[in-house]
Amino acid sequence: MDRRHVVLVTYGEPPTPAFGEQLVYSWRILLGLTRTVAPIPRPLLPVIALARARGRRKSWTENGYASPLEPITASQARRLEGALASADDGRPWQVHVAYEFRKPLLGDVLAAIPVREPVWVVPMYAADSAFTHALSRDAAAAWQPAGARTRAVHVMGALDVELLADLSAAHVLEHAGEGDLWRGQEVALVLAAHGTVLNPPTPIDTGLAATEALCAAITVRLADHFGMVVNGWLNHTRGGKWTDPPIEEALAKVAAAGYSRVVYFPYGFLADNAESELEGRVALAGHPEIASLHVPCLNDSPSFLEALAREILRAA
Repeated sequence: MDRRHVVLVTYGEPPTPAFGEQLVYSWRILLGLTRTVAPIPRPLLPVIALARARGRRKSWTENGYASPLEPITASQARRLEGALASADDGRPWQVHVAYEFRKPLLGDVLAAIPVREPVWVVPMYAADSAFTHALSRDAAAAWQPAGARTRAVHVMGALDVELLADLSAAHVLEHAGEGDLWRGQEVALVLAAHGTVLNPPTPIDTGLAATEALCAAITVRLADHFGMVVNGWLNHTRGGKWTDPPIEEALAKVAAAGYSRVVYFPYGFLADNAESELEGRVALAGHPEIASLHVPCLNDSPSFLEALAREILRAA
């Protein structure tokens, strides 16, 4: 019986603020992502990469931050492997970890898998877009020479919006607890996702429609459990007009409405990272009058990974 493989893919954020790691990460993102949608002159790339690396190092250091992404992804892999084995009558599965912008890169992981054994690549992002799943599709296609594998490499799409909304809503309520401290009409729910440029210079799918659909589906499920539900975007500041409202304005709206308790949930991510953790905490720190409960991303939640295992088996 042939072993089957799953490769979980994330951006591969550096675990520490070390300048060298941040510089390599920023450089690879510029080449592999930013420059594909923005016509940045090549001589400016080193300048931008250095500025980004310095900025991330400064922010992480000042806030005493280190990314939890690496251990989270490793835990996702272990738990998903167990979920697949349980759901597939003990058939052998092996789950690997790969990164878009840090070693081990997706191509390197695929190259190490026997060519006769089938592979399902699972990009760990909530919405399918040019910035997420398309990166994995391109990397898998670029790696695989014609006829090199006797079994195909399949890159899966995003989870169904309704399924992901069900999982996310249950996740929020689990963390909010049973009492009225973190749920009820006196508590606001702030949903957060990575923002995007509204009019990119190159026509692409930014994932905005899919992210908005997920936000709406989560809101419907949780509206009765909170006094207010608002969406806020974790935006950058360059490249044009970004999604509205930014997280800072969303929190200002909550404060103006008189709420003193907030549940914050970064629904646009499937694993915690600097944007979901650090940027949200910095924004919340701007409102010291508001007490907050920061709900983690779905991460290695058993219900999430069991649902993901079912989707992989359905595709297989």
